[in-house]
Amino acid sequence: MEQDPKALEEEEMVKAQHRRKPEFNERYYICRCTEGYYSNFSITAKYNKRFSKELLSNALQSMIRNNSWFTLNFFKDNDDSSAQVNGMDYEVRCVEKIKFSDVVSFRQIEQFDATTLEEVNMLTLKMNVNLPLWRIIVFEEVGGDQYVCVYVDHSHYDGLSAVQFHKDLTKELSLAVIDHVEVLFDYKRDFEYLPEKILPPVETLTDLYIPSYAKVVRHYLETYIPGLSDFVSWASTLRLLSDANENLELSTHPLFYTKNRVERVLQTKFKIFNFSSSEVSKMIDYCRLHKITLSAYFDILCLQSLEETIFKAVDPSTQFSTSSLVAINGRRYYSEDIRNFKYGTMVCGDQIILPPIKRKPLESMKKFHKKLRENIKSKASFKIIGMYNYINCWDFFRKKLGKVGGRFSLTISNLGKIENSNDEFKFEKIFFASNTGLVYNFILNMTTTPDNELTVVFGYLPEFEEYQLHGKKAIDLFANQFQTKLRDFSKEK
Repeated sequence: MEQDPKALEEEEMVKAQHRRKPEFNERYYICRCTEGYYSNFSITAKYNKRFSKELLSNALQSMIRNNSWFTLNFFKDNDDSSAQVNGMDYEVRCVEKIKFSDVVSFRQIEQFDATTLEEVNMLTLKMNVNLPLWRIIVFEEVGGDQYVCVYVDHSHYDGLSAVQFHKDLTKELSLAVIDHVEVLFDYKRDFEYLPEKILPPVETLTDLYIPSYAKVVRHYLETYIPGLSDFVSWASTLRLLSDANENLELSTHPLFYTKNRVERVLQTKFKIFNFSSSEVSKMIDYCRLHKITLSAYFDILCLQSLEETIFKAVDPSTQFSTSSLVAINGRRYYSEDIRNFKYGTMVCGDQIILPPIKRKPLESMKKFHKKLRENIKSKASFKIIGMYNYINCWDFFRKKLGKVGGRFSLTISNLGKIENSNDEFKFEKIFFASNTGLVYNFILNMTTTPDNELTVVFGYLPEFEEYQLHGKKAIDLFANQFQTKLRDFSKEK
């Protein structure tokens, strides 16, 4: 990637104290963004009242002045090949200027729905340009309702970060004046609002991502001793098949896959499922009765619905096992100062492998809950992320292309109940959408409003639109069955 001439001018302007080299997790996301493996993820919210462009611009200027995280992007600082130097040809620094018209747009639509999210999903946030890694689209329905979509790059934001963006924005909207500001940030003009030094990468704030010496040594042994990697993979498979009874089924019930090869496709399809406060209360009561979480309830009923519809359409002769990747918030382990800094990427995916659910969903929910608690306690998944420091991310992604299988069956991210930050601008609806990228077949994103209404945004690869079962689209059968199970299963005791 050639350096942007404007970026070169900016480099001369931005002082050394407001730039730094990217860390291992950031370099992973630099690769994912610049090589086109992922588009964005978004949090869209409907507030209880409308606002004008003038009020929004004033609120955004205040947000940026209060938090320099919103001014950052990644820039190439030399002509090295990113793949060869594993992203160390980049640096993080403040942009020179942020204009309202460059980061905010207002769009008229008939209705906000899954198609709207699919259009947002195809948008990308570029690095090495004089713009931050976030954008806002205010969708305005013909009926007058506004839906505020914040879409971001995963390098500097996770799900809770995008939620916090909305919380900060609604708070600033409640305090702002109606006065249009076109230049939201200017490095020279707003220098006094910037911290003395650029904010550090969140992966270095704690010991959460530091892997054990044994993991690091094993990595180097596998890298430099021919044949050892194949042996370790074989031995690990044997151990996986013998550690627990449910894993014995992997030999006869393989992890779900389709015959299509992994490609660099950014398109993701979505379906939206809404549940009322009373319905959610019944689900929560059921979960409390059986000492499981709402995430376990949704994950297992989703997998069971997939088994009975899409999995059958893909291969009716095979009963598949599944791998769920559960999003874990790393801030949970640390003191309030880190918990309260909601920006940056401090999340990881925790893998849970289960045999076919069949007709034992409650049993599977309890297994899921038990494994998740054990994994959260061990922090093992964060240590795996820490190994990004020892691998070449460009090689990592390139090796996934063209393979059959290898995607997680389902990734689930439950952002929980999202509280209001003020009494004037409140959340009425919230939608969390993310991209399947190279690694997911299906995505289950959950958000709950202050009024206890829960929304699921279910994402999936476009290929699943093509499968038929009993003469009907399998994905539609799944959608109906999943919603029915969620509402009915909580009635059982």
